[in-house]
Amino acid sequence: MMRSVVLAGLALCAAACSGSKTTGGAAVDADDATVASFTGDWKVSGHIVGPWFAGPGFSPEPDAEILEKTLALTETGSAGAAALSCEAAAATVEVVPVTALFEGKITDAGLARSALGVGEDEIAVLRQTCTANGAALRLYHLVAQDRLLLGLNDIVYQFDREAAKPATGAPAP
Repeated sequence: MMRSVVLAGLALCAAACSGSKTTGGAAVDADDATVASFTGDWKVSGHIVGPWFAGPGFSPEPDAEILEKTLALTETGSAGAAALSCEAAAATVEVVPVTALFEGKITDAGLARSALGVGEDEIAVLRQTCTANGAALRLYHLVAQDRLLLGLNDIVYQFDREAAKPATGAPAP
């Protein structure tokens, strides 16, 4: 019975995150990702209740400010919604198997693919520890070249950044 409830919830989650108008870009080789791979301006393109959530009689709500504001990630910090802003941060990139997403909350590769749209077996994760506000930790999961996921307070936010546009006009002589 519990498995049926979880699978039904996942179908709803997949529908919620699939509302994005962008594809997220090309696949990412997690082993080649660096902190620079995560930098740029990111906008929320979808959100779902974390597939691991099993709360009694209520569902967590997304942070309205995160939904509205652009997240700007740099190699030394972040700006945007108050919950994600950090003036000074230490950042490292690690590679995790798809079955260890969100600090091990996703343990099934099929779940990661169906509910979160993750297509790779390994994912690059930016561990950003804010040194400016009590060592708050944020884990940004780069699931495509221009798409990342963030789990916060049992909500999974999907962020997309605009892909670089090719130069227009004739090439310089």
